[in-house]
Amino acid sequence: MEKQQQERRSGGEKDGGRSSRNSGGTGPKQEEHRIDIAEVSCRVKNWIESVKIAKDHQTDTRSQTEWPSMPKVPETKMKKTQDSEKFYEPKVISFGPYHHDKPHLLAGETIKPLCAQKFVADSNQDIEDLYKKIESNIEAVRRCYDSSATNKYDDEKLAWMMLLDGCFILQFIRSCTDDMSNINLKDHQISFVERDLFLLENQLPFGVLRLIFEGSSKFKHGSTMKDMINRFVTDRNGIQPPPEDDSRLPQLPDEPYHLLQLMRSALLGGKDKIPTKIKNPNRQHNRQSFPRIMELKDKGIYLKPSGTNSLTDISLEFHFFFGCLNLPPITIDDSTQTGWLNILAYEMCSEDPDDYAVTSYIRFLDSLIGHPDDVKELRSKRILCNRLGGDEEVAQTFKQISHGMLVDSEIYEGVKISIQKHYDKRLNVYNLFRTPERAMAAAVSLITLYLACIQTYYSMYPRK
Repeated sequence: MEKQQQERRSGGEKDGGRSSRNSGGTGPKQEEHRIDIAEVSCRVKNWIESVKIAKDHQTDTRSQTEWPSMPKVPETKMKKTQDSEKFYEPKVISFGPYHHDKPHLLAGETIKPLCAQKFVADSNQDIEDLYKKIESNIEAVRRCYDSSATNKYDDEKLAWMMLLDGCFILQFIRSCTDDMSNINLKDHQISFVERDLFLLENQLPFGVLRLIFEGSSKFKHGSTMKDMINRFVTDRNGIQPPPEDDSRLPQLPDEPYHLLQLMRSALLGGKDKIPTKIKNPNRQHNRQSFPRIMELKDKGIYLKPSGTNSLTDISLEFHFFFGCLNLPPITIDDSTQTGWLNILAYEMCSEDPDDYAVTSYIRFLDSLIGHPDDVKELRSKRILCNRLGGDEEVAQTFKQISHGMLVDSEIYEGVKISIQKHYDKRLNVYNLFRTPERAMAAAVSLITLYLACIQTYYSMYPRK
């Protein structure tokens, strides 16, 4: 093993690395940190020097760096929902080894050294020390990825990739939460980078990020890097409105596997916010015949925004003959389908969460939406903010996301059972007053009945 490690450091080993994949690992642990490399190679020194001088050539770098142009809608727009190129591959920038060196992502590599220089300078750290920390944990990094993706990179190249990618991610998050002048990107470029950050195959182990930012002190405005990461993820999880101050942020895991898992935790309101599963013997039948939102409204079940920012905050309340279904407010935009599909893919991974919480939510919401009028009702109750287009497009998006899902979780079966019982067995009193015409007719009938009762009473007991 020591011989293989030495050969990879020299750049000559082609088939190193481990054969196992551990997508659920937490990455390098703090106790593994050790700086035991007396000297780095000339190649690494050249890389380090390119980062150190990035500031001196900032103006030239900005003028020479060109991000890929945004082409016309590709042919994949008409492909099925699970098309990998459209929903699972990065558009402008890669993180980690799975999509590294792909031709359309090479332009994104040119901005990483400048971002690394800015982050290292602002965090008052030394780029060479950071590289040594990552290189000393390179075996742990390799175990986080499929060996077929890491075998083509020797230890130096892989460690340098982790360092540049990690510094870019942290600097980008700082820029989005603290000061946008810290990164030279336009609005549409920022949107594409945000999309690429939360792809399942474009993740860095959070342990690598911690290696990079743990030695930094608080940045401007007194925020720590971990606080900025939590704020960044929470602001982009699609739950509206986001908390106004950091004290109201959901309690997220201290050691997530990666940013995508952190996003999933934010959607669920924290790491311990998973609803209890309830068995339903008629679950398959109910899933096929479950009433839609407008059908529920017709039966006296109305919608109301729930009080927290969590997909798990779904409940049903009854008031006399009426019901109130509480749903978390969400935003649907161009990035929603990609983000949710990647979270669903993450939940399908064998070594990752087995509660299928987000998958269950998508299936539950899809069971409520069958027509654009259902989407319109969600909008009118301020449960859904539509930034995608028409209501028909939103309805189709939910169908596309849920298409092909094999998991049929029981997390929300308790709510569904209550809804179904109310829908099937509700008293018909509400139907008497459902429309003004029916209400008037019912009122006339009741008055007539009342007068008839009075007449009968006085006929039996006439006044003397």
